[in-house]
Amino acid sequence: MKKRIVFITDCADVAYNELRGVILDNIKNDEIIIEPVVSVATFSIIDGNFVLRLIAEAYPKGTVFSIILNPSKERPARLIGKTKKKDIYFMGANTGIFTWLFRDFGVEELYELNDPGFFPFGGKYVHAPAVAQIAMGKPLKDMGHPFDIEKIVKIDIPVGTIVHSDNFGLMKFTGELTGLNEGDKLEVIVNEKTLKAVYAKRMMSRETGEWVIYPGSSFGLPELGKVRENGAEQLKAKIGDIITFRKV
Repeated sequence: MKKRIVFITDCADVAYNELRGVILDNIKNDEIIIEPVVSVATFSIIDGNFVLRLIAEAYPKGTVFSIILNPSKERPARLIGKTKKKDIYFMGANTGIFTWLFRDFGVEELYELNDPGFFPFGGKYVHAPAVAQIAMGKPLKDMGHPFDIEKIVKIDIPVGTIVHSDNFGLMKFTGELTGLNEGDKLEVIVNEKTLKAVYAKRMMSRETGEWVIYPGSSFGLPELGKVRENGAEQLKAKIGDIITFRKV
């Protein structure tokens, strides 16, 4: 069975090709596939949480996820491990990036990678070679030492938080859509801006330029968008901003 490596990172420029090149130089198995980069918003641990959880749902058992996304001032521990659900392998810094994944998938194994010290672009010189070893089947216990799960950094994502905006300006946010019927009128507040919106199951059926809240495609999260226009760009909405709404 082919094994896949997925990079989730804000290093989506030439740095990704460097990461990919290091993996290719280190693997000795034609059955290992490096997937296209999964890009996340720069320095955004919230977006990284959402994207990791989303992609983990989509990829097959045994996939190796390499998360390179670190806005921290201090050097966090580099973690490697495997989830209970789907036996997904992971490597990434202890920044809170694993909050959503660990909550839903559980943790079967967890280690801190043996620390070789600081390197500029550690993702290339430390992280990528370790990911290649994981993909080739090296036992995790031989690459690090046990890490106490109680020391895992967790982040809090309040209800209404925008966790991702796509290239269409559609904003995925945490929360539930209950008690709403097709065409219900809504008052929505984003960044102290009040919008008139409607609820619809299929937002593209509405008129161009209309604001719509609708059930999204990502494990039940609601979305806010402006039909056939880039709503997030117009609002200057960012990941981490809060969306509130009420029926009027």
